[in-house]
Amino acid sequence: MKEKINEYIEKFKKFWNEAYNRKILYFYFFMAILVTFLIELFAGINATDYSNMQGVFFLIGSPYIFICNAMIVLFTLSFTLLIRRRLFGIFLVSAIWMLFGATNAILVGIRVTPFIRSDLAMIDSGIKIMDKYLGVWQIVGFILGVILAIVLLVIAFIKAPKIDHKVSYGKDAITILIIAVLCFGSIQLGRASNLITKKFDNLRNCYFDYGFVYCFTNSIFNMGVEKPDNYTELLVKDISKSNKEAIEDEKVKDEPNIIFVQLESFFEVNDLKNVTFSENPIPNFEKLQSEYPSGYMTVPVIGAGTVNTEFEVETGMSLENFGSGEIPYNTYLQDYSLESICYNLKPFGYKCHAIHNNDATFYSRYKVFAHLGYDNFDSLETMNITDADAYNPKNWLKDRYLTKEIMDSLDATKEKDFIYTITVQSHGKYDPEDYESKIKVEGLEDEDLKKSYEYFADQISEVDLFIKDLTDQLKNRKEHTIIVFYGDHLPTLDITEEDLKNENVFQTPYVIWSNYENDYFKDRDIYTFQLEAVILKALHMTEGKINLCHQANLDKDYSDYKDELHVLTYDMTDGKHFADGSEEIGYKETKLQMGINPIKITNINISSDEDNPGVYLYGRNFTNSCRVYVNDSMVETNYIDNSTLFAKIETIEEGDVISIHLVDSKDLEFFEVDNIEYHKDVMDEGREGKKETTITHKKSKKKKKKKKK
Repeated sequence: MKEKINEYIEKFKKFWNEAYNRKILYFYFFMAILVTFLIELFAGINATDYSNMQGVFFLIGSPYIFICNAMIVLFTLSFTLLIRRRLFGIFLVSAIWMLFGATNAILVGIRVTPFIRSDLAMIDSGIKIMDKYLGVWQIVGFILGVILAIVLLVIAFIKAPKIDHKVSYGKDAITILIIAVLCFGSIQLGRASNLITKKFDNLRNCYFDYGFVYCFTNSIFNMGVEKPDNYTELLVKDISKSNKEAIEDEKVKDEPNIIFVQLESFFEVNDLKNVTFSENPIPNFEKLQSEYPSGYMTVPVIGAGTVNTEFEVETGMSLENFGSGEIPYNTYLQDYSLESICYNLKPFGYKCHAIHNNDATFYSRYKVFAHLGYDNFDSLETMNITDADAYNPKNWLKDRYLTKEIMDSLDATKEKDFIYTITVQSHGKYDPEDYESKIKVEGLEDEDLKKSYEYFADQISEVDLFIKDLTDQLKNRKEHTIIVFYGDHLPTLDITEEDLKNENVFQTPYVIWSNYENDYFKDRDIYTFQLEAVILKALHMTEGKINLCHQANLDKDYSDYKDELHVLTYDMTDGKHFADGSEEIGYKETKLQMGINPIKITNINISSDEDNPGVYLYGRNFTNSCRVYVNDSMVETNYIDNSTLFAKIETIEEGDVISIHLVDSKDLEFFEVDNIEYHKDVMDEGREGKKETTITHKKSKKKKKKKKK
């Protein structure tokens, strides 16, 4: 028996030596280890709270996890065995990994949150705000670096040698298979022994604990809501039934206007242990805290990821049930509707508005909000703000302008209103050049960090004034109104648990203000996804299976009903929709209107000036983000005022469609708001003696919705 085993071993050695060049295989292993090491080194250097020697510490302190990361790199490198220009392939794959690693290092330094799969879907949004985070020379250097990398890769492709024999696809495929088994086997062994984990609680810490390569790869393949082991139709209906029975069937107590104000990077700065301010940056917010129900809210992100806080507030779903690092705004809500506070308020006659003083295209909110049930979206493009001092030093629109937008939204409808307001003024990065702060900071030795704190303090001080202005204006409004102010996450100021009195970097403050006497709410600490239930339960509004699940269990510890929430979340996303009583998606997207009031063309005039041919468009609610299109082609547009646009159109033919589209801050079109069809069969004298056409409004062509797989 022993001789037989030795014989097989000798045969395998002979096969291995004849089939494979050991030197090239050693080179593959070396490149996998080198790439993994450098990626971790980059991340540590750019993260102020991690060692510059992170790559070394990761290799020595977590050798098994390091090997798992290197095996993933090796697996991707192994596919180059199937091409003759193997050396080029090795350097190309390594360059891609290094690019991802460098991107991760930059993002960790800028926004704290590391590089995840969802960021690949947001490249366009990232480019739009690059100038707010990077200086001119940094952007130039980045562009030159990309160009240089492309040039080097082209040269490498041309110059790289080919192997001097034919590719042995069978043998090389076996090698790839062996590496794949070793790679995924080592990962499964690591998970089974709890050395690594599939689900991440603190995304940033997990990237340092388990390595960028593993975590980034996990964010690619670990998407969606995992099916619960006990998922059945009977279970879903039993959960829904028991939750309904747990809530007393009472008449709706009150139907006030409800306003959520999500404050960008806002937190209780006076909870910092070793930092003091020359004056309190948030006296008005703290006054509200002392007079109205308040507490801490546990949010899902730190430093960035505003939309994930939004998602939990709007839907009541917990992100821990989704893939690690997943952003549902970029996945589910691109094509499908989910239960939301808007849909849960509509049966009570509410109109639902979203307001955000930033681009509508960021995180594709102009698409997403239709799938969350909003009736209109008032974004930067529809606010028409032209004041010289409207923007802060980092070019974010100041929050004080939101007061008017909120009041206008309330005035625009006769119905009750739900308004979701997202602020932006206190957004990072906190490093304006030549900035003289009003509020001074003591307790920090690092001068750059001290300046960042001072700039941040100035910004939230102005946000605090916005809070006061809004509540002052709503105090005497006859309609009952409730406002919830809360922070979406902590800012990117290198804050750790040891720096805070509450010792939790995932907690932000909230307060529930109202303009009338009531005893609906009490002080309590909650999770982000419980906020809707806290408000609606007090008003006896029990629509929605997720909302009802929270309402029935609010007085319990979350761990006692998290499995129920997981089952309902899966059912409404990737499941059979048993809770809705059918396999069809239970919520239909709304026809989202951009702006508080619709942008409309009322009539047009053809210019009689031969030196300046064109068309005057008259209407309502035009903004300087409006652009005129003729038959889907943009033409030069001059904004004159909110009722007049001039389009430089040389000729107009019978039946031409003239439309108005909104463009974002980079002048990229994203939304058609109105259109007309040109006819000259009936002509009348129009404004200013110009000829006026009759107009016919056309329905926008809408893309067919994809069926859910």
